[in-house]
Amino acid sequence: MILVIEDYDGLYSPFWAHLGETTTKRELLFTEPDLIQLVCFTGGEDISPELYGHENLGSHCSRTRDEHEVLAFQMARKHKIPMTGICRGSQFLNVMCGGTMVQNLKRSHGGGRHQCQTYDGREFTVTSSHHQMSVPGPGGSCLAQAGLTLDPQDLLYGGSFADLAELYTEEGQIKVVEAFAYPRVNIFAVQHHPEWQSIEEEAPQWTLRKIRELCWNEEETVLQTT
Repeated sequence: MILVIEDYDGLYSPFWAHLGETTTKRELLFTEPDLIQLVCFTGGEDISPELYGHENLGSHCSRTRDEHEVLAFQMARKHKIPMTGICRGSQFLNVMCGGTMVQNLKRSHGGGRHQCQTYDGREFTVTSSHHQMSVPGPGGSCLAQAGLTLDPQDLLYGGSFADLAELYTEEGQIKVVEAFAYPRVNIFAVQHHPEWQSIEEEAPQWTLRKIRELCWNEEETVLQTT
C-alpha cells in the first residue's frame, strides 16, 4: 500500500500505482500504519524557512500544510515506513532530515523540460516547476543534477555558502540538485515531476527503479507500463 499525501491533481496516485496499490486515506498512517509500505509527499507551496532555521527571503508557505505533513513524517519515521517526495515533497523530506533550501533560483527551472544527469551514468529529460533547490544535509546524498549549472550569484540562499561546498563544480558553478537519498531512513526523492511524463520515458522509469532499490531494498526489475 502506497499512501499519497495531497494528491491535488489526481496524477500522483496513477503514477505510484505502477508499484502497487495506492490510497489517499491519510488517517491510515495513524490508525493502521502496518498497512503502508511507502508514503509519498507531493508538490505545492514552499517549505517554511523556520523549519530549517533560515530567515524567510521570499518563500510562499502554508504553515497549516507544513504542520500536517510534519505529523505524517513523524508517524512514518516512528513506524520505519519508507518515504518519497516529488517537488515540494522532496524539499519537505530534505528539510525534515536536516537539509536546507535555496529559496530562489534566479534563473528558474520553472515550467520547463531540461536534461537531468544521474550519478549512476544516465541522462534523460525531466519536467519541473520549481524555483527553489534542496541542499542535502548530513547523511544525504545527491543522486542526480540538472544539466544546467548556475553561478552562485543566481542563488538566494539564507545560509553559509560553505554549506554548498559539495555542489560546486571545478569551474565554480553550482549543481542544481534533481534527486537525493537519505539511505539510513529509506528516503529517496526527486525535484522533477515524473508523473507528468509518459510512463515509458526514462525519468519515471528511473524514479520507480530507485524506489525499489533505495526504499524497499529490492533488485532492479522490469516495471509494468500499462
